[in-house]
Amino acid sequence: MKRYNPLQPHPQAVPPEQVRLLNLQIEPWEDRQRVRVHARLTPFQKPPNLEFEIRTADDQVVASAYIVENIDFDLVITMHLRQLPLERRYFTLYARVEYDEIGLVYQDQQNFSL
Repeated sequence: MKRYNPLQPHPQAVPPEQVRLLNLQIEPWEDRQRVRVHARLTPFQKPPNLEFEIRTADDQVVASAYIVENIDFDLVITMHLRQLPLERRYFTLYARVEYDEIGLVYQDQQNFSL
C-alpha cells in the first residue's frame, strides 16, 4: 500500500485542487451489517481529509466516517450500518475529498444494494 511521505514525494503527486478519487468500490459483508469501502486516490502533495457517508434511498444516514489528513493513496475501511428495517436494501455511498484551507475538491457516489 503506497503512502504519502513528505520526505520522498511521489513523482506524480498533484496539488490539493487536483486530488481525485480514481476508484471507489463497495463490498458488502455477508452479515448485511457492514460494508467494506475500497478507495484509490491520485498521489497527493498534501494529505486530504476524506468523508464517507452511506444513505438509504429515502436519504437517511446509516453510516459515516471522517478521516483527517489521510496518508494512504489506496485505502480500505469497514463501515458499520446502523440497525435497519429489512425492507431497506438500496443505498448510496457518498465520498468527499476536502482540505481545511480550500474546502471540497472532489466528490463521488456509488449506488449499491444488500
